[in-house]
Amino acid sequence: MSTRRSFIKSGCAACILIGAGMSFLESCSTPLPMIKLAGTTGGQIAVGTDAFANKGNMLVVRSKQLEYDILLIKNDDAYKALYLRCTHEGVGLTPAANKIFCSAHGSVFDLEGKVVKEPALRPLKTYPTEVINNQIIIHLS
Repeated sequence: MSTRRSFIKSGCAACILIGAGMSFLESCSTPLPMIKLAGTTGGQIAVGTDAFANKGNMLVVRSKQLEYDILLIKNDDAYKALYLRCTHEGVGLTPAANKIFCSAHGSVFDLEGKVVKEPALRPLKTYPTEVINNQIIIHLS
């Protein structure tokens, strides 16, 4: 027979586990669309604006010249490029629908690159972007 105290303890433990599990599962959401590029040209990456067609407003850009991917986010006619490298200890990050997660130490960033959850203290590196002739140019320098 369960006592009131053991019932409350097990209920609290279950709530904590569920809360932690929801955060973990959120980082395991459906992968975002990815575009793989052969390389960079003159410190720039070019991605066609049509790469977003029917794929939502986020795209992971992978280039052989970069150690980590770039998350390219479309906001109306503007684009934001975030380098997916954790500012805590340089681990690759996992983007999800509304946050960016570090699986190594638990840091979380918002889609602006700002720290939402430590241990990271600095925001993500961003690259300037511009659109020229239906090409999104990501300036790496």
